[in-house]
Amino acid sequence: MRLKELAKDYSLDFHPIFLDSSGNEEWKQKAKIAISQAEAIIVYNPKSCEESTNAKWEIEKAKEAAKEVIEINKNCEDASAITKLQSLYELKEEFDNCFSSDKKDVFELYKLMLESSESLIQRRQKTNAFFITVIGSLLAIAGLFVKAGAINSGSIAILYGFSTVGLLLCNSWRNLIDNYGKLNKAKFDVILRLEKDLGAQIYSAEWIALGKGLRPKKYKSFTSTEKNVPLFFGLLIVALTVIAVALQIWG
Repeated sequence: MRLKELAKDYSLDFHPIFLDSSGNEEWKQKAKIAISQAEAIIVYNPKSCEESTNAKWEIEKAKEAAKEVIEINKNCEDASAITKLQSLYELKEEFDNCFSSDKKDVFELYKLMLESSESLIQRRQKTNAFFITVIGSLLAIAGLFVKAGAINSGSIAILYGFSTVGLLLCNSWRNLIDNYGKLNKAKFDVILRLEKDLGAQIYSAEWIALGKGLRPKKYKSFTSTEKNVPLFFGLLIVALTVIAVALQIWG
């Protein structure tokens, strides 16, 4: 089974890293860093890896780093390997162990999580407003400089500076939106779990009514839509920079 099919069938997320080992030994340092940052190491098609000196070296380094090494065969489905991979993502047993059998304080905890979720949404809105203001201000200042003729062929580096800062801000903004989305999902996982010990499961019912996020026509996450905003701002910055440079060259 190919890794792409495995990821799709079991909702897993792989990040393959391709290293060029033909030129020099620099790839080994990169491999060590990648191994240290990984949650687990996948050995795809172990028989072929045994024939590769470099692959055997990477597997040895993974073991030295105390990383879990999961072997996946090329032409057959390994149930034990899939179970190991799913356990890295689901953590269901650890999640359930966080909840006590004592239901006395469930409602108070439930209210606390709802307040925490609302607070997160407010912080998210403030973050969006901050980045829109800062990036908008950068575009306005850069526009004034161009209009006033302060930027010419000799000082075009100033425009590049504005563009670089703007793109870095867009990238940070996009990453923050993604992290806010993940954090909010985690909070609602806790809320939905707490609801099981209450008389009614209103948020669970709402989520089911929305098709559990599996039907885009019924529901599309705010995060997936919100992440397009910094992307569009980034494209706008690139387009305006190209136009300004073109005007300086051919103006």
